[in-house]
Amino acid sequence: MRYLKKNKVLGILLVLLLSGMLTACQSPDSTNADGSAVRPLYSLTREDSRTQPRSPTDISLGDVREELLITDAGDYVLSGRLSGGVHVNAEDQVVHLFLNGVEIKAVKGPAIYVESAGKVIVTVCAGTENELSDGGSHATKDTDACLFSMNDLTVNGTGQLKISGFYKDAVHTKDHLKIADVQLTVQSKSDGLHGNDGILITGAKVAVESESSGIRTTKSGKAKKGNVEITDSELSVIAGEYGICSERNVYMAGSSAFVKGILENIHAEGEINIEEGCLRNE
Repeated sequence: MRYLKKNKVLGILLVLLLSGMLTACQSPDSTNADGSAVRPLYSLTREDSRTQPRSPTDISLGDVREELLITDAGDYVLSGRLSGGVHVNAEDQVVHLFLNGVEIKAVKGPAIYVESAGKVIVTVCAGTENELSDGGSHATKDTDACLFSMNDLTVNGTGQLKISGFYKDAVHTKDHLKIADVQLTVQSKSDGLHGNDGILITGAKVAVESESSGIRTTKSGKAKKGNVEITDSELSVIAGEYGICSERNVYMAGSSAFVKGILENIHAEGEINIEEGCLRNE
């Protein structure tokens, strides 16, 4: 563990003003443009799906001064309150964080910052309520989210997690973002959920309020990059710009989604493939 000095957290409430300028989505369609069936591009690995710790390291955040630094692979069960942040710098190793009733409030950076890792999985433990928030400024501008990762990031579990991005994004990963089963509430000054290389939401209940895009990808160099895939989930998105913004394609099936954006509800540089009945008006 390493300790860094932090200041008192600054909180603000996110207020979104919606107007009659909302643009309608493209017509729902469960097939590709050539009439072929839509095939999901992303999937959960065994580690992505694991929600039970193995030989865990239990950490009470109340015993941590300002920052918890994790440099080794393993399962870490976190509980309690922290005025500071969790910093993962584990090179190519797999780090699994279990949130077991935490309240992490950072001021000068992310509440959880993954600087280096092979993969990080954040599991929200069953029956628990958890909260992450950052302040209105970050010491390093590149870490522009409350939950920020340079590597693949998965959020799973059956507990409840609230993430407030008072600086910019709520969740931002430079690679793929996967959200599975969890009950997730997101508020942000910029993007709500931002996965550069692609986003998968499956079996989850997700509510997003953002001043920029609710759900966003930004890369499309390869076939599987830049897609947004939503399956078997309940989704509510209210955004100041785009509800869903994909650099490639949007795929949605077996879900119930309310998506509103001031500029456009759903925007994709490629195709929008939405199974009939997934979109709702309230």
